[in-house]
Amino acid sequence: MGPCYHREIQVVPDTMTIHPGRHLAPELRQCLGRAGLPCLMTMARLRGEPSERALAAIRGIRDHLLELPDVDLSLLPSLEPEAMAAGITACDADQEWRERILRGMTLVALFDGEPSPEALELLERTARSFQVNASPVRSYRNVMQERLGMVRLDLVRRSFVRDAARATLRDGGLPMLAATLKVVSGHRDQGTLERFQTLQDYPSGSFGKAYADFINVNQFNFPGDVGGPPVPVFRHDCCHVLGGYGTTAAEEGGVVGFQAGFEHLDPFDVVMFAMAEFELGIGASPFIPGEFGQLDPDHLFAGLEHGSHVNTDLIRDIDPWNHFAEPLEEVRHRFAIPSRGRSPEYPQPSATPTQD
Repeated sequence: MGPCYHREIQVVPDTMTIHPGRHLAPELRQCLGRAGLPCLMTMARLRGEPSERALAAIRGIRDHLLELPDVDLSLLPSLEPEAMAAGITACDADQEWRERILRGMTLVALFDGEPSPEALELLERTARSFQVNASPVRSYRNVMQERLGMVRLDLVRRSFVRDAARATLRDGGLPMLAATLKVVSGHRDQGTLERFQTLQDYPSGSFGKAYADFINVNQFNFPGDVGGPPVPVFRHDCCHVLGGYGTTAAEEGGVVGFQAGFEHLDPFDVVMFAMAEFELGIGASPFIPGEFGQLDPDHLFAGLEHGSHVNTDLIRDIDPWNHFAEPLEEVRHRFAIPSRGRSPEYPQPSATPTQD
């Protein structure tokens, strides 16, 4: 490979400056959209005519994050990175907007098919022109060079998995850690299993009963059971319930996008979990095999916008057991979770639901 494939970019420290819930004045949103969408289209045109997958990703960003559905993507120019940076900075010099657009370009490149040296080179030049950290570019390079171990390690270190594990240890202490290790090693933890099974007897309409129904409808095993998820994963499943998401691959992308909207993490790193599992075939979860091209970009970016309204990190900052007895709608109201606006989707009976 040429030297550009290996060049490391260290422009600024890897500090997260993105806040999905940050309110944008309509004028700033319009300006950033007009400056940012050409950057995404530049990436999509690297191979010639943009692919449908790349365009679907850009439409998702345009419609849900920028709220500019009337912009005709085909009329937007392609730009050099220096012109991209100048256009964004003319709207607002805050580094966050350049961070967001670099991440958007990286996701478009990942949706576009087999990672390419040309896309990597453009991302590298863009990171330098934007004067932002190159964390998304390194993720792209790892995928391109099939450093799957590094991709999985980054997902553990920087995605919601880490915060879920820490919160479980915080709320359950060493007994919950022992139960998690027991299940991971292929053994049942009877006490944990029985505790979760009690949720089936909670009042109709309660958060706890809704969680139990979610497990049963999808034919999942409860945490603590052999074949069930490690205990920390139940926090992710609670996001399915609170946000109103099903369990098809597209819905899994939606709920991970939802989490990216409220977690105190880099949204790109959260979204990369779904990308690795359902789009890139890497297999981020040890419980289900990786799949290729199964994400719906519209679900993903609609989920991110949905989660940006939530006022609490539902993975890190709450113990669901403190709220299971409460009416589900009251819990949603407490954490400012708006209606999703669409019904959850579940696999056909012949398909196997995903429990990640």
